[in-house]
Order: sequence, then structure tokens, then C-alpha cells
Amino acid sequence: MNYGLITDWITLGSIIGLVVFLMVSWYYLTYFVMACIRVKKLPAAKNYTKFAVLIPARNESKVIRGILECFKNMKYPREFFDVFVIIESTKDPTYAIVKEYGFQCVVRGDLTNRKTKGFALDDAYHYIKDNNLKFDAFMVFDADNIVSNDYLYHMNNVYQAGYKVGNGYRNFTNASKNWLTAGSAVLFSYINQFTSRGRSLFFDKANLTGTGYFLAYEIVDNEGGWIWNGMTEDVQLTTYCYYHNIKMHYYPYAVYYDEQAESFKVNRTQHCRWVWGFFLSRERYTRKENYYGEISKTKRFLSLFEYNVSIYPFIAISVIYILCFLVSIIIAIIGAVTGYEQAGFLFAKSFFQLFLMWFVFAVPATITIAVDNKHLKFSCWRSVSVILTYIIYFYTFALGFFDGLFNKSLRTDWKPIAHKGDVTNDEIKK
Repeated sequence: MNYGLITDWITLGSIIGLVVFLMVSWYYLTYFVMACIRVKKLPAAKNYTKFAVLIPARNESKVIRGILECFKNMKYPREFFDVFVIIESTKDPTYAIVKEYGFQCVVRGDLTNRKTKGFALDDAYHYIKDNNLKFDAFMVFDADNIVSNDYLYHMNNVYQAGYKVGNGYRNFTNASKNWLTAGSAVLFSYINQFTSRGRSLFFDKANLTGTGYFLAYEIVDNEGGWIWNGMTEDVQLTTYCYYHNIKMHYYPYAVYYDEQAESFKVNRTQHCRWVWGFFLSRERYTRKENYYGEISKTKRFLSLFEYNVSIYPFIAISVIYILCFLVSIIIAIIGAVTGYEQAGFLFAKSFFQLFLMWFVFAVPATITIAVDNKHLKFSCWRSVSVILTYIIYFYTFALGFFDGLFNKSLRTDWKPIAHKGDVTNDEIKK
């Protein structure tokens, strides 16, 4: 058997696969270029938007003071925003802390089959509506977030510019803490600087990642509540915005800070939730009703293509390279056992497949750090280590997939994740 010819064909196929991957992922290549263009500042608005700031905060007394301090010192007229902290019991120490700051608490009632963050937000909506409180938009944060004191000012400019959904730059409280937090920070920095920025520039869309966004009140009201209540409500809401022609805007001048998971246990819990939430059916959020504006057919087609294809090219190319590697290494072992003279070359070709797979992930990580290290604040050593091992971090999502595959409760039962409140970012300390 001509082992060398077989591995040559496998190598050629993997290179062709890379070319096809780049062609299918044309939007990512475009986003890399657009990241070099500075986002234009929106004009200062003459009118004020009234924001209802919603913060789900079950048993978050250890970290809640940080975000409450932020809104206490927010440079935005106090009469144009209020903070609603959502808890499950007045016995939660969070309740007394919120009252100390003069903000409002929404104490949830029946939690039967209503444990996710989306249901908590739905309870807040109904509390506001039942009490005849008037707002223009909801702003969503987590209890561990730290928010810049001009955040509402910038989001007001976005809303007054005609956008129904807006989100800012997701910075990090502890990006340099360890390898896991660094990998997570690179992932979300990539989403900030490339995915959300590109979608915003080309399609008037953005990628919502949990918190830091506002949503026009009328959208929730038209649906009769916060209908985005699955394991990943941010994905569901993003899907809804795409299919209902909702104008979204990513605005990096509005900055907030988020805590990244520091342990493998929390990391796996998050990734299981995110992976399975991402793959759940989105049919409910694609129904053709309540359109918010017109959009050209070409723009709509391209935006939906980009959104629905999303990360699948990365998944496909990874599977291809893994299969190519396994077939190549088996052939190399057989060649070595049978005395094939060029068995060493067979092994080299096998590991070339792994190099290509590493390359696909290392390049985006390198570009992300190069473009955004002013926020990441990595040392030279940390940057190099993250680039070299980013593919390993990305494949921790595979662990989340298999966790949910073999344990249904992990992908269907929502469980809260405690926050530590660790801060390594000097900007926040100052």
C-alpha cells in the first residue's frame, strides 16, 4: 500500500478544507478589516431616555454593592432612571443592601418552572407594568458587573439615534487572573471587536452576551412580557431581533466590566448552558409578526446567513481536521509497524493536521490581542501563552456539550452561578 500517497491526499484535502472555510467565513475576514476603523461617536442627544435598570441578584450580597455604587454615582439625571434588583426573598441580605442605596427590589413569587434569568426579568417587567411605572427602555446587568459612570449617557445617545437595542463594550474585572479568565476574555473581546462591531456596521445588528444591553420597552410590551427565558436568553433575544428587523447598535464607548469564571467547575457549568442553549430550537423567536421597520431583501438575506452560519464553519473545520489527524496517525502507525521506510514523514503529515487546526484558532486570538490589549492588559507572557493554548480553551466548550449530552438535567435545569467579586483590573480599583 502506498501510505505516502494516501497521506498526501489527506493533506491536500485538509488544505482545500481550509480554503473553503475561509470562503464560507467571508464575514469574519471582513470584520477583521473593519476592526481597524474607529467607530463613529453618535451625537449628544437633546432628550433623555428613561431607563429601568434590571439586575437579577439572587443571593448576591457579596458583590451587589459594586454595581449599586456605580448607579449611585451615575452621570445621568436621576429622574430618568431607576434600578430594580430582582431577588427571591426579603430574607436575602441583598434586600437590605438595595434599600440602603434607595433603589427598588422586585421580590419574585412562584418560581415553579420559572428559574432562569429570563423569567426573573419577566417578573420585573410585570412589576413595573402593574405599578404603572413608565419607562422607555430596559437596561439589563448582572449583580457582579461594574458599570462606567457615563454608561447611561452613551446608551441614551444610542436610543435617541433610533436604535431599539444597544449594547456597550464588555470589559473584564479579572481577565489576567489565570488561564481560564484570560481565554474567556479573549473570546468576549473577539465578540466585541469583530462580531458585534461588524454586525453593527453592516447590518444594524449586534451580538448580545448576557448583560450590558438596553431593550426598548415597547418590544417587551408588544409580546406581553419577557418571552426570552431559556437557558440562553441573550441568544433568543438576538435571534428575535434579527428576524423582526430590530435596529441594534454596538457602541464601544459605553464600557462595563464583567467577572470571568476562574474555576473549571464554573467554566464547565457555563459552557454546558451556553452550548445547549445555543443549539435549542429558535422557532418561537422567528415568527413573522411585530416587525420593527423595513430592510432590503439583500441585507436581510446576508444578515440572516451570517447569523445562522455563525460559528458552524469553526465546528466543521475542527471535525474535519480531527478526522484527518486520526486517519493519518493510524496510517503512520501501520506504516511504522510494517516497516515503511518513510514512516517519519507519515507522522509529520499527521501532526500537520493538528497544526492547521491550531492555526485556525491561533490567528483570531492573535489579532484579538493585538487589536484589544489596551482593554485586556495582558503581559507579553500571558499573550503568548493564550495564543498558543487558545484552541484548548475553545475546546472546553466540547466538554460542555458532552456534559449536557450524557446528563439531560445539565442542559435543561438552570442553576445559579455564584460570583466572587475578584478584581484584578486596575481601572476598576482606581
